[in-house]
Amino acid sequence: MEDPERFLEGLRGKRVALDEIHRLDRPSELLKIAADHFPDVKIIATGSSSLGASTKFGDTLTGRKTDIRLTPMILADLEDFRNTDLAHRMLHGGLPPFFLADAPPDVEIQDWIDAYWAKDIQTLFRLERRASFQ
Repeated sequence: MEDPERFLEGLRGKRVALDEIHRLDRPSELLKIAADHFPDVKIIATGSSSLGASTKFGDTLTGRKTDIRLTPMILADLEDFRNTDLAHRMLHGGLPPFFLADAPPDVEIQDWIDAYWAKDIQTLFRLERRASFQ
């Protein structure tokens, strides 16, 4: 990733998924180079938090990207899974693996919440410096 052109050259005509792209030093630079000079490379760039991603993007990439927002399961999804019981949805959560579990996945949901707290919230707000705000 230190040499975006060389990285992208090896991907000509391919699709690549870059998860947690906001962890790169200059994520928008890589995506801008790809869009402008390697249009045959299709990139799906994801991040667990759009807020966390936005702090490192120096360019909006207007005209070079399509945003897709993934939401927790909605009523149409529940209908697809043939389980529209809202009590089940509330106890199991809105992410498909949790929703499909036989029992409420308390440990898994706590792990997810802990990971979100550790990776996104603390990074975004740099909570190690919270004393300076008090």
